[in-house]
Amino acid sequence: MGTGTTNTLSELKALSKIIQDSIDSIEASLASKNMEFPSPHTPISLESEAARMQPGVDRACALIISAAYQLITSVRSPILSITAVSTQHTLSASLGAVAAANVAEALREAGPKGAHVNEIALASNIDPSKLARVLRVLATNHIFVEVAPDVFTHNRISSCLDTGKSVKDILANPEAKHIGTLGQVAGVEYGTDEGLKAGGYLRDMLLDLKIAKSQEPNETALSLAFNTKLDAWEWYELKDNKHRLQRFSIALEGAKQAGPRNAILEGFDWRSLKQDAVVVDVGGGVGSQSMRLAQNFSHLRFVVQDREQIVKDAVEFWDGQLPGAVKSQKPVKNASVFLLHTVLHDWSDDYCIRILRHLRDAAAPDTRLLIVDSLLPYACEDNSLEGIAGVEHPVHPKPLLPNLGHSATLLYHADVQMMTIFNGKERTPKQVKELMEQTGWKVIRVHPSPAFGSAKVIGVPDNTA
Repeated sequence: MGTGTTNTLSELKALSKIIQDSIDSIEASLASKNMEFPSPHTPISLESEAARMQPGVDRACALIISAAYQLITSVRSPILSITAVSTQHTLSASLGAVAAANVAEALREAGPKGAHVNEIALASNIDPSKLARVLRVLATNHIFVEVAPDVFTHNRISSCLDTGKSVKDILANPEAKHIGTLGQVAGVEYGTDEGLKAGGYLRDMLLDLKIAKSQEPNETALSLAFNTKLDAWEWYELKDNKHRLQRFSIALEGAKQAGPRNAILEGFDWRSLKQDAVVVDVGGGVGSQSMRLAQNFSHLRFVVQDREQIVKDAVEFWDGQLPGAVKSQKPVKNASVFLLHTVLHDWSDDYCIRILRHLRDAAAPDTRLLIVDSLLPYACEDNSLEGIAGVEHPVHPKPLLPNLGHSATLLYHADVQMMTIFNGKERTPKQVKELMEQTGWKVIRVHPSPAFGSAKVIGVPDNTA
């Protein structure tokens, strides 16, 4: 037996041990709390997911995911692995089709025994034989269950596609399908509609000499996919895209709410700010993050800035939650905090530099800059941020990747999607630090969020710049 084979088998055993040790860790942690791990066969609920969110359990789950996928890629034929990746769009397209066809709602109404495709297809008048093939792709990937030939039912993953509304109500008012929901289904439909279509033009964008190096928001894969000269925000506001804009806004708000409820309260000393200190929520949408802060820190004042239509929606949102809170829309002077919550990732470096320089020019000597965004680790060791308070260098068991591999893959998917749609960018800590240094800001601390990949970067004016 050759050395290479011996090393490979040792690696396989190491990955297997990580999985087993992590399962044992989960079992011990939940036993001490008298909790059970959620079953993959039952519908999802916030209560049933509580066990997965326990400290230590979430870490063990991440290790299992990373090790399991690395184990798969180690034992599967590389030809099959690369072929599987090259056809992965089929799975995304199938998911988008069943979400749009109201399959999840139809199966919920059918009950736990499921329904035949002939019955399921009535929820959208889709061809039953074609629907069966799409559902079988998903069931083979553990989304839905085929309990008998052409008879499907829900499992835990597929239940996430359910808006909770009746098929009758959706068909009667399809434009309101996502209104009043948590936004996860809107996110799936966004990702498998304009997201998937723009992704299909990634190759064209990267190889097109006219726009390959562009940082303009209207020279993207989305521009090529939909043959438009508008940037994504302008394109969303076209009359024909009204449903897409609504769906995207609901998905975006749902994503913001999906993290720990009080995440915005942590990692920054809001209580230390003076009475009537002004927090400017730059690009804050309807102001959901400011709302959370206002409900907990009544001594602060908030200004939410965004596009005109969004600001109109924000006034309605605030009047509904905190009546009388909205006073006026006056120019901001001497802000105590500039808050950019999931804003910079929408923009290329050129535009981020403009944004940050504008804020620096408007800053007082004691103004704080608070950037809340995903921070992408490299897939290799990185010591470029030594000395910055809060920067973590987690040690993962070998032979896992330093960024936890497949467990973190959604961060990198999001990065490419931001590039294809907005010419935006999810950044590494080093890249955020460099942007701030170029615009007169200095990083003083990084506060990792409980939500994997997300973090708060706290900066102050750099008077030496």
